[in-house]
Amino acid sequence: MIPVHVGRPGRPRSLSPAAAVLAALLLSACSDPPAEEDLDARAAAQPGLPAWLAEVMEEDARAESQAVSLLGEDLFAMDAPDSATVAAMAAADAALRADPENVDLLVAAGRVRRNAWQYRQEMAFYTRAMEVAPDDWRPWRFRGHRYLSVRDFEAGIRDLERARELAPRDWDVAYHLGLAFFLAGRFSEAADAYLRCLAQAGEAGAGVDLPGSRNCSANADDPESLVAMTEWAVRALLRADREAEAEALFQALPADLEVGTNVAYHHNLLLYRGEKTEEELLDIRPDGPYRLETVGFGIANLRLARGDTAGAEVLLRELASDPWWPGFGRIAAEVELARLQR
Repeated sequence: MIPVHVGRPGRPRSLSPAAAVLAALLLSACSDPPAEEDLDARAAAQPGLPAWLAEVMEEDARAESQAVSLLGEDLFAMDAPDSATVAAMAAADAALRADPENVDLLVAAGRVRRNAWQYRQEMAFYTRAMEVAPDDWRPWRFRGHRYLSVRDFEAGIRDLERARELAPRDWDVAYHLGLAFFLAGRFSEAADAYLRCLAQAGEAGAGVDLPGSRNCSANADDPESLVAMTEWAVRALLRADREAEAEALFQALPADLEVGTNVAYHHNLLLYRGEKTEEELLDIRPDGPYRLETVGFGIANLRLARGDTAGAEVLLRELASDPWWPGFGRIAAEVELARLQR
């Protein structure tokens, strides 16, 4: 399922305790690019740490921030990830040291870092996995997603298009590729990516290898998948001036859907059908079913499609101030505000 994010972000900074030790050693060295033997020596500061990862950590320590928002704000990893995340990273790294060319372990070591917003290090694990197994679709899918997190949309498109070549029926590949196109302002291509996956609902076909992943056929019997994919498809269609297709899509939504996690996407679709109002959706409460990030951007996008720039901007500015900077709603709000400023 596409999760609705809850909780509070950590304070800015980026290194785990183990990485901080190495970073201190690295920063005490000269600022010139390290020679291969220097990397090997520095990696020895953490037994079993690959030289390529030592280089990544050095770059990470010097850069400090993970990315810069489209409005010029430095974006940091969590200062103090929770103990479960720290333990999970340590366990993933230990497993990888015992088998450093194992693609499953490389992907796992990267994935766990998402919980600490250590995206640059996460992406380095996927890059390494691509070098080991270039035809494995998973590193392309996950690195493509993370390129969106660090606001490099065209790079995300390239990775996710490669992932789609390798896993043409994967739901998450289609979802994130559509989002990448949307964020890049390529709305018609975004709509087509979503519609392609929606058209595969119920089709027989081979699944994918990653445990817990989804096939596009999930749109037929999983309401959570259906409403998330459909809502982004409608958003893209509206911005691509393909209103008739958008209306056909949200009007065809079954009336008796039971949606839990992705209720915000469902309610946005009901808004398009006239069964919800903007006021209802924007009445965000601490005990409510969703956050402003999802319903707010859906409404802002609708206002933009209708030409209500001023009304959209009010919501976009609130969304862009959300400290949960990896959220898709915040990223999309930054994109739209940057476009309006231009």
